Amino acid sequence: MCTAPPISMQRLNLCLKFVRDYHEIIEYATPHLYLSLLAQTPAILDMTLHQFTALPKVVRFEDTTKAGDHSINYMTLHGHTGKIYSVEFSRDGQYLVTASEDKTVRIWDTRTCSQVGDALTGHTDAVHSASFSPDGKLVVSTSNSDGSVRIWNAQSKAHEQVGDPFTRHNGVEKALFLPNGKHVTSASNDMILFWDAMTHTEIAHPLYNRGLAFAVSPNGNCIAIPIEDEHRTLEIRVIQTGARIGQLLTGHWGLVTAVAFSPDGQHIATSAYFDPTLQTWDVKTGALINVMDVTSDVNGIGHIAFYLDGRYLMTSGWHNVRFWDMNTHSQIQQGFSGELSGLDFAAMSSNGDRVASVSSDHSTIQLWSFDPFADHLTRTTAQDIELTSASYSPNGKHIAAACDDYSVRIWDAENCSQVGSPLIGHTDTVQSASFSPDGKLIVTASVDNTVRVWNAETGAQIGQPLTGHTGPIVSASFSPDGTYLLSADSSTIRVCSAGRCDLGKHIRTIKLTPAQTWWNDIQSVSFLPLGQLLVVDFSHYTQLLDLSTGSEAVIVPPEYRGTVVCFSSDEHLMLFSGSEDGNLHLWNTESCQIEKVFRGHTDAALKASFSPDGKYIVSASKDDTIRVWSTETGSQTAVYHNPGRFRNPGEFYSLKLKTIEVSLDGRRILSVYYNHKFTRGDHVQIWAMPDSLPPGTDLHHSVDIDDPNVRM
Repeated sequence: MCTAPPISMQRLNLCLKFVRDYHEIIEYATPHLYLSLLAQTPAILDMTLHQFTALPKVVRFEDTTKAGDHSINYMTLHGHTGKIYSVEFSRDGQYLVTASEDKTVRIWDTRTCSQVGDALTGHTDAVHSASFSPDGKLVVSTSNSDGSVRIWNAQSKAHEQVGDPFTRHNGVEKALFLPNGKHVTSASNDMILFWDAMTHTEIAHPLYNRGLAFAVSPNGNCIAIPIEDEHRTLEIRVIQTGARIGQLLTGHWGLVTAVAFSPDGQHIATSAYFDPTLQTWDVKTGALINVMDVTSDVNGIGHIAFYLDGRYLMTSGWHNVRFWDMNTHSQIQQGFSGELSGLDFAAMSSNGDRVASVSSDHSTIQLWSFDPFADHLTRTTAQDIELTSASYSPNGKHIAAACDDYSVRIWDAENCSQVGSPLIGHTDTVQSASFSPDGKLIVTASVDNTVRVWNAETGAQIGQPLTGHTGPIVSASFSPDGTYLLSADSSTIRVCSAGRCDLGKHIRTIKLTPAQTWWNDIQSVSFLPLGQLLVVDFSHYTQLLDLSTGSEAVIVPPEYRGTVVCFSSDEHLMLFSGSEDGNLHLWNTESCQIEKVFRGHTDAALKASFSPDGKYIVSASKDDTIRVWSTETGSQTAVYHNPGRFRNPGEFYSLKLKTIEVSLDGRRILSVYYNHKFTRGDHVQIWAMPDSLPPGTDLHHSVDIDDPNVRM
């Protein structure tokens, strides 16, 4: 029997990229058209381009990109609530560490594009720099305002601080580990110190009045710094003895702003303020090797990074990120450098496959990826991923998130990190994702007019896509007993079997009348807890339907018809929203009476949900709050001032509430707001329920992102 050769991760990534880039052509074109595109990505098949010339019906493309241009796309990492001042990769490129005005340091997984563990909190003012130790086990950070350098455990979930702060600087701006991982160098404008990370003992004499532009050699023995007072000329000194070695590096017109050693320690690259040159030097002789024109960056390059064994160079500063070939001493990556314009600083992974940049408003991190081994791939359009909905697993440990990049992602509800790989199969935006009652399956609905069922553990699609809808599907979910699948487009509801043997078998279609859907498209549909009634959310009201007849249920009192919000798990209690006064009304379906009125919202309620045990109601309103109520006493137990943190002036009403629900263990609240009118991006938050917080916790406040009771 022949054994297929192993497939490398590089080739798998190329295959996924090929489908992502050309999915529209693959979907609609005849085969010979999209097969022609393989000629543009020969590495997928290990074929060279000339092997396609024998095919007479292959479409030819003229390659207008230059050798070295790479394909690129990006993900945006959200979490910081203030300006971001620093971003650095770990040595293996798997993690990022960022420092922010919001007084926190955060660690990110570059593979899942999610935050790892808790924010690193302890600085009392803005954090200006953060970097990993060489082995990735520790992080060192600095704060100019609180005057401290702090070291953190990068491997634990809590990321606790290691030892006391180092406080021998005034206005410390920068710190990094030396290559041995045991010592730290930290710098303020007037002093550079070298010290032991654990004992804080100084290991070498300080260097005075050198500024912040310096670099440590790869072996950790030397430091390249501007000479005292002048700052236009550099010298290289031995850290341990302070002795100068080699010649002075003289040639810049202005103050040196960035310095970097090549990975082999043989060369240094430098740039300066008001100097339109990027210069490279020989470390041993001090000779100037080359001068590259950076006229467009004359106001200063703030960061220089070598990558791919020193063969390439990245510079960032003054709204530009640029790439340079050290063999030809010329700028490369013209194809996508424009997409990186407007960015003040960036970091490059050592193997050259990731760039982490900070957005122009300093609020988010953009993680860019491109293939450093390709030489003529077509550039991918850069695109953020937006979440369109999210829901808890039955055990409350995971969240299924539907995304506009055609994928579904599963997140750990405790640490908010992505679990496994995305669920890939839909060919358009995924509108909803829901777990089965036993948590083993996930059902998804998409604009591609299909419903798909997935194995929640392995991520594998089960069976074929379920068809039958004639328009984009907005919602799909399981019945409470797991036997049915419920899906809806803008005007039609379909019920199918969820059984293993007859998955997707059509059972019933409910076609809503024009009177029901006029100006009111269906937004979502779900079963009530006992499985006999359906809740249909329209654009402007909610309706209850009888599953067997498709007609409107008669249990809703006339004065509240069309304003149903939610049911308790035993269906004995119904919650209705009132008018624009924001009041909520609790209706007993057995006694047919109003039991309680919840007063507190100052504007209309958008959505609400009962906790699984029925003790609480969680509601979200146009008044910019999420509130928790006791069903027993009718009193308000918590207020979270939530969506207003995301709005820009005049934009709040473009934010739409997609989800508000309580986890089955009753400990967390999940909210999803999204905005398609003004700015891209969706806002998913997990809030602590009052019973899960320590006694005495004050919840009547506007929640800040670094509140320990809130996770993003």
